[in-house]
Amino acid sequence: MKVKSNEVEQVAKSEINGVSPRPLYTLRKFAERNSNFTTLSAITNQHFKSRPRFSTSGIVPGNGMHDFGVFVRIGRRVLVDEEAYFRWLHAQQNGDRK
Repeated sequence: MKVKSNEVEQVAKSEINGVSPRPLYTLRKFAERNSNFTTLSAITNQHFKSRPRFSTSGIVPGNGMHDFGVFVRIGRRVLVDEEAYFRWLHAQQNGDRK
């Protein structure tokens, strides 16, 4: 049975349980889509610093991205929730840390 590409697109665009799917991108794809202000190394660094971590000076607070749900892990793959990223960025511009 052949499935038309229009049917596949409709299923992909349809809502799942009444909630639209979030736009998730790999770090590389997110950096390519937003190359006017970020790079792959910058977004990788932001992911590394998203949670509190230990150093020789004690606990270093995270950048708040974890609290906003910017990064989604599926196995070893790290995905970026584009909407959450821009909510976090907007909060940073307004001086909010959470």
